[in-house]
Amino acid sequence: MTAPPPKKPLNIAIVGGGLAGIALTIGLLRHGITPHVYEAASNFGEIGAGIAFGPNSVRAINLLSPEALAALRKLSTSNQDPAEANTYLTMRYGTDSRNGDGKKCGDLILRLKPSKVVQDVSEIPGMNAMSTVHRARLLDSWAKLVPEGITSFGKRLTEVEILREGGVRLYFADGTTADADAVIGCDGIRSQVRNSIFKTMGKNLGPKYVGEYAYRSLISSDVAKEILGSELAMNGNLWWGYGGYIINYPVEQGRLVNVVAVVGGEKMEWDHSEVIRTVDREKMYNDFKEWDPRLQRLLREFKTADQWSLWDLIHDEPYNHGRVCLMGDAAHASTPHLGAGAGFAMEDAFVLSGLLATATSSTDLDKVFEAFTTLRRERTQKLVVRSREASKDYAFCGKGIEDDADKLVESAKERFLWIWEIDLEEHLEEGKKRLLRGQ
Repeated sequence: MTAPPPKKPLNIAIVGGGLAGIALTIGLLRHGITPHVYEAASNFGEIGAGIAFGPNSVRAINLLSPEALAALRKLSTSNQDPAEANTYLTMRYGTDSRNGDGKKCGDLILRLKPSKVVQDVSEIPGMNAMSTVHRARLLDSWAKLVPEGITSFGKRLTEVEILREGGVRLYFADGTTADADAVIGCDGIRSQVRNSIFKTMGKNLGPKYVGEYAYRSLISSDVAKEILGSELAMNGNLWWGYGGYIINYPVEQGRLVNVVAVVGGEKMEWDHSEVIRTVDREKMYNDFKEWDPRLQRLLREFKTADQWSLWDLIHDEPYNHGRVCLMGDAAHASTPHLGAGAGFAMEDAFVLSGLLATATSSTDLDKVFEAFTTLRRERTQKLVVRSREASKDYAFCGKGIEDDADKLVESAKERFLWIWEIDLEEHLEEGKKRLLRGQ
């Protein structure tokens, strides 16, 4: 067995015990850094159901921790047809084309596969081009890799104070405080770490509604197969159409099918204070009344008609301020249209834990966080912008593309390959070089 790394004298506070925070914790532990995690809820938990990891995500998790990858492998589901193991998603028409090219509901647009430039994830045993998993199941499994005693539950952060003498102080709603050398905000799109720090700078940096909402449900695979047929139900499909898109893919080793129906394209109003609102089921059906009849039947199997508003975080601010750093959705929340938000959080966790491993004392932390921002900012903010653009393409209203099939295929390939074609180890080494140069 490999000897454990020497312990580093760093007191790192992580706010947020979701997938991002736990992934970072696992990465830090492998480098001899024992952080303390503060979670607002009474236990580990994740919002949402299915999540999809592409090749870059799987490689990041493998580099972060082989044990974390083993947990993912045990829980993950891929396309059920072995012939589609190296297909990420199959793109299809969800509505008939209106441009005279004769394309009909269900017609193939593109089978999206990783290029040869991308390291074949099949080289990682048990993993395929797309790995889907239930968020809560994965978090439960990863939480078992975290030692007892380093997580405090019921700690809802209210404020972060940067101390003059160095370090930070965390204030919680229960009246308690905690001091640390540094704090890393892994507390999601509505991050209180981010809110607290930027408020002290006189800035209001929060997420923006993007003019889209989604319906989502988990459906029995037996029901989905009866409606769609086994090939369509048990392999990942992204259905494009005028005004939105629908995606389906198997989860839970094929026992369930995750289905998400997004309404977008044109600006959809959202005048509610809540992120989720319930509407009459007829409203949901009407949103997709011109779509493939099979997809309309699928919608009638949804458990609720809840609309989930979609938000993201486009900004030009740094991800760090003194001994405070943001990662994952707290720094660069994206809409789900490229299926890469969680994967980029895994990249963040690998890079940030690797950079922190170079620190020898708390005085190095400011520079580490600066290097992280410099390295990750351009790529992660580009994802947020590209995800917005992708939704327009799926709804056949992308600027200069609309419903031109050839342009749609070219655009989709370019966006996804850009996500996947990254050498993460080289990426981290570039961060370390910047750290040495003081950039």
